[in-house]
Formats: sequence, structure tokens, C-alpha cells
Amino acid sequence: MMGGHHAISGTAAWMALAGSVQVLGHPIGLGLWDLDSGQVISGAVVATGAALLPDVDHPSATISRSAGGFTKAIARTVSSFAGHRGATHTLLAVAVFTGLAMLVNTVDWALRLPVLGEVQTGAALLVGAMCAFGTRTLKMVDGLLLPWIVGIVAALMIAVIAPDPAFWLPAAVAVGCVTHLVGDLLTTDGIPFPTWPLVAKPPKGLASDVWQRSGDVALPILGDAGSKREWLLCTVLTAYAAITMLTSLFASPNALLAISTSS
Repeated sequence: MMGGHHAISGTAAWMALAGSVQVLGHPIGLGLWDLDSGQVISGAVVATGAALLPDVDHPSATISRSAGGFTKAIARTVSSFAGHRGATHTLLAVAVFTGLAMLVNTVDWALRLPVLGEVQTGAALLVGAMCAFGTRTLKMVDGLLLPWIVGIVAALMIAVIAPDPAFWLPAAVAVGCVTHLVGDLLTTDGIPFPTWPLVAKPPKGLASDVWQRSGDVALPILGDAGSKREWLLCTVLTAYAAITMLTSLFASPNALLAISTSS
């Protein structure tokens, strides 16, 4: 699946799971967790960027170009050890990414800023990075510096509308990463066997597009990455994400206050 499609899929998946707004009197999200509108919106921002994290194994991916030579070096290093759609495209990697988010969340270093008050630095940095990844991939902004400026502004706004990231932040990282795996699972290349690094390969003569000789698995409903079917699916997901995000935004007085304050 293409980078932009991964990003919007992360947004839509989070809104479907965490959102609870109603459109025309019908709920269009499961509302699995007890989150207010500000937390739902904040989680959507994080899930959008987190849906790109597994592609840190690809030197040409947007996430590898997001911070110049630093992220390119990380991507080249990961790629040399894992290859593309390898270790970072596994359930184990999802657990690692989520664990790192939980660790960052525990960083007890707060800054007191004018108007905004106390901001948890670890959470703000993570939110800012995820926002920068997402907005750059979705081509909402371009260049090397501007996405990070947008990310920092978004992180500060989120510190106002969702000041307690203890649960929603790592949950959003997990949702974004899992959504990435599902997206690649639906293409012909597939992803590593679910129990990786313990890989079960098909018996001789039973390999197929679903259970491949390498042990990778796929449900290639979308065909090759970038197919018309993928574009159609992600057009629908984009519409859903836009509707649910806007509806949640106008349901959150704190979010509107943060926007008006920043402007």
C-alpha cells in the first residue's frame, strides 16, 4: 500500500474505533474507549503518523526523508538488517513501537509555556513527529522544515485539548501500526508470518498467493500496491475520516478554543 494510503487508513481506523460522533442520528464510530472529542482528535493525528512507522525499513519511504540525513540513516540501517516488509512489518514490531510510545509518555519533563501552561515534553515531541510524518505524506505541506513546524504547533494545540495522553497516545500508535500491517496484508506482496520470527512455511506444493513460499501471508484483495482498488478504498476512507474528524472537532469546545487561541 502506498504511503499516503497508509496514513489516511490510520486516521480512518482510529476514528472508527475511538470515535463516537453521530451523523444524521447514527453513530459512525464504535467508541471503544471512554475518550472525549479532544482526545479522539489527538489520537487521530498520532494514528495518521504512526501508520507510517513500519516503513522505516524503506530508505525511499516518506518517513525516511522526514528529517533529512538523520532519518535516512536510520532507514538505511534498519533496511540493511531487516529488508523491506520484514521485521518492522510484524506484530512484534507493533509491540515495540507501542512500548516505545509508552516509554516516551513516562518522560517526566514538563515545560511551562505562556497561555498553554504546563506541557509534557515527551508526549509533545511524539505527537509533533507523528503529525509531521502524516502531513508530509498526505501532501498537506511540503519541504523539510514546514512539516515539523506544523507538527510542533499541532503538538502544542493537542496539549491544550487532550492534556492527559496516558492512554490514548500509545493506543493511537498501536492502531496506526496495526492498520499499516492490514493494508499491506491486502496487497499481493503480503507481510511476514504472524508469529515472526517463528515462521511457518507451506509444505512443498502448497504454496499460494495467500501462503507464500517465503512464509509471508497475504489476502490480496487490493492486488498490487497502488492499484485502482486501493485508490477506490482509500477515497472512501478519506471521506469517512474527513467527516468524522470535522464532526468531532465541532463537538469539542476545547479544540475550537485551541484553534482560536493559536490564530
